[in-house]
Amino acid sequence: MISAFTLGCGPVDGGFRSVDVNAFEQTIQDTDNVIVLDARTDKEFADGHIAGAVNIDVLKSDFESLAVLQLDKGKTIAVYCRSGRRSKNAAKILVANGYNVVELDCGVICWANAGK
Repeated sequence: MISAFTLGCGPVDGGFRSVDVNAFEQTIQDTDNVIVLDARTDKEFADGHIAGAVNIDVLKSDFESLAVLQLDKGKTIAVYCRSGRRSKNAAKILVANGYNVVELDCGVICWANAGK
């Protein structure tokens, strides 16, 4: 399990940790223990995404059931979206289902602006 101290992240919100771009990048390097989840639409995902990410659209009614079917509860879920709004919603749903979640606070907008 990744601790908040290790990540140097911000406050825990709704049972998950929202982190900045650098902490998120550090988190997703642990490919054995972390699943990167893109919570955007299929089109947004197809237009470009963080390497290795899986896509489950949080705006679809089956998000929760698909997430539970596809995501390993033994791994940390590192979730992001475009700006951070949808990923926070996804994180709350995942936490309610027993997942350990780290969320990219400002989304792929900040990720791209940081040159990641």
